[in-house]
Amino acid sequence: MLKVRDVVRDVVAEHAKHELPLVDSLRRFDDDRVIRTLTRQGHRREPLGFGYAEVAALITPVIWLVLDQAARRGVDMATDSLATRGRARLRRLLRRAPAAPERVLITLQAEELALVRTHILERAVERGIDRREAEALADSVVARIATAAHQEEPDAPDTVS
Repeated sequence: MLKVRDVVRDVVAEHAKHELPLVDSLRRFDDDRVIRTLTRQGHRREPLGFGYAEVAALITPVIWLVLDQAARRGVDMATDSLATRGRARLRRLLRRAPAAPERVLITLQAEELALVRTHILERAVERGIDRREAEALADSVVARIATAAHQEEPDAPDTVS
């Protein structure tokens, strides 16, 4: 299972180690709160000790927001399943608040990986990151996702002729 927060941390550790304190402080929160924090605009007091202007030039929000969007699309497809709807009904009957699961990236097809790469590249350039650095960042994210997906695939059975 490939969690968005894990991919973000791995890529940030590779490309912007100075942002690791930000990533680690965000990892204390659930994914919904992280997204609210990273997308919040205005001058409210931020729980991380800095405002939106300081976050704008960082790569952490670029990666986290794009991957969260990709994970949500995967969740949307999964919620169509009967089992998921059944669990939601059961929670309502038991009147328990559903635990907010961490965002997980499903196995992405080549076209979806290309779309993730494009979105990261666009967002990074919009935030003032050099084009070459943005491309390296986008490639790193896609490579991390593809590598993890490849590692999770069951090994093909050996055939003896």
